[in-house]
Amino acid sequence: MKKNRAPDLTPQQIEAALDTLDTWRGKLTWELLLDKLEEQWGSRYSRFTLSSYEQVALAFSNRKNSLSGTLPKSRGVPADARLRAALEQTERLKAKAGRLEVENARLLEQFVTWAHNAERKGVTMDMLNAPLPKPDRDRSKGVA
Repeated sequence: MKKNRAPDLTPQQIEAALDTLDTWRGKLTWELLLDKLEEQWGSRYSRFTLSSYEQVALAFSNRKNSLSGTLPKSRGVPADARLRAALEQTERLKAKAGRLEVENARLLEQFVTWAHNAERKGVTMDMLNAPLPKPDRDRSKGVA
């Protein structure tokens, strides 16, 4: 029997996968992540599919590294629910900030590469920084 192919990932699903990684606690493997995402989405994706999205692959690697090096020794769980929620939110935001810093550094490196290659082809920074033309919204499509 032929297996049904999972639908293409949407930008919202990619963002959800990144959020899942940002909030991940405990052991992290691709299989565990795929299991968790299958629970959320109802479709099973392969490691190959998910890791082909560079943002997800970088976030997975970054989160795995942060979890392996900084897991706190068992300090106990605060009794106050508000304090627990605040600590969980802090952890999630720290993880997201770390992921975004890595992503930002990669984009800055890509920008430098593009600028260098453009300059080699005779494209100046002034040409690259020229404003985009304004759309001609007043002209009707049918009028020549």
